[in-house]
Amino acid sequence: MKEVTRYGVAEIGIVPIRETPSETAEMVNQLLLGETVEILSQEGVWTRIVSHFDRYEGWVSSAQLRGLPEPDFHHWVTHPDRRRFPYRSTLVQGASNHHLQIPCGAFVPVSYRGIEWFGENYNFRSEPVRLKGKTVLDTAHAFLGVSYLWGGRTDAGIDCSGFIQSVHMLHDITLPRDSTDQYRFGEQKGTRLDDAETGDIIYFKYKDRPITHIGFYLGDGLLLHASAQVRIQQIDPERQTDKEHSFNEALSLGIVGIIRPYQPATVQSILQNHETQR
Repeated sequence: MKEVTRYGVAEIGIVPIRETPSETAEMVNQLLLGETVEILSQEGVWTRIVSHFDRYEGWVSSAQLRGLPEPDFHHWVTHPDRRRFPYRSTLVQGASNHHLQIPCGAFVPVSYRGIEWFGENYNFRSEPVRLKGKTVLDTAHAFLGVSYLWGGRTDAGIDCSGFIQSVHMLHDITLPRDSTDQYRFGEQKGTRLDDAETGDIIYFKYKDRPITHIGFYLGDGLLLHASAQVRIQQIDPERQTDKEHSFNEALSLGIVGIIRPYQPATVQSILQNHETQR
C-alpha cells in the first residue's frame, strides 16, 4: 500500500495560498521557499495545507509543493544552517543551470555564497543587499516603498498584517498571520495616541468593522504601515499640518488599541494560545 505523504515544502520562491482550489480564488497568504506544511487533502492539481510557521490553512498548487517523506522532512527542518533569508529578494543559480528566486524571509540553509537546496548548492547571481537591521524598527524601515499586496508577506509585495509578521519573523519573533490574532496575543496598553510610544504597534478599525489595519508607531504622531505601499504617515490631528508626511484622517479617528513591542520571550505563549484556540 502506497504511503500517504504527510509533509511538503514550498519549492518555488513564493507560493500563493488561496481560499479555494482555483487559480482565480483570493490569495489569502503565502508560503516562502523552504517553509514546510502538513498536507491535509488533495483535489485534482490542488493541495490543502496548513503552514507549520503560522498554522494558516488554505490551498496551494501541487506543482509548487515538494512532497517530503517523514525522514526527509525531519532532516530538512533540523538542518543546522537553515534560517530566515535576511536579504532583499534575489536570484540564485545552481550547477545544473536551474535558477531559484529567494524572497526575503525564505527558510533555507544560507551561506555567504548562496543557499543549499536539498543537496545542491545555488550561488548568488549578484551581491545580495541586506534587509534585516539591528532592531525590529530598523528592519521595518528597510521595507519603505514596497508595494501593497493583499495576502503578501515579502519585499515583493506585502499587506499590513503581513508587514508586521514578516518584520518580526526576521528577528525570530513568530506572530499569527492576521491582525485580529496579532492583537489578541499582544500586551495591550491603551486606546489613545497619547498612550503610544516609539516601537508600539497600533491597531485600527474602519466604521463598524472590526480591526482592519495595523502599523508601527514611530513617535511624534507618525505611523509606518503598508497602505498602497509601505510608507510613513501622520495620524496625530494636532500635527496634521506636518509638511513632510501626509495626514491620514481615517486612521487618526480609528485607533482601537495599542500593543507593546513583541518580544522573543512571548513567542512560545503566542503559538500555544493560537494552537489552543484552533
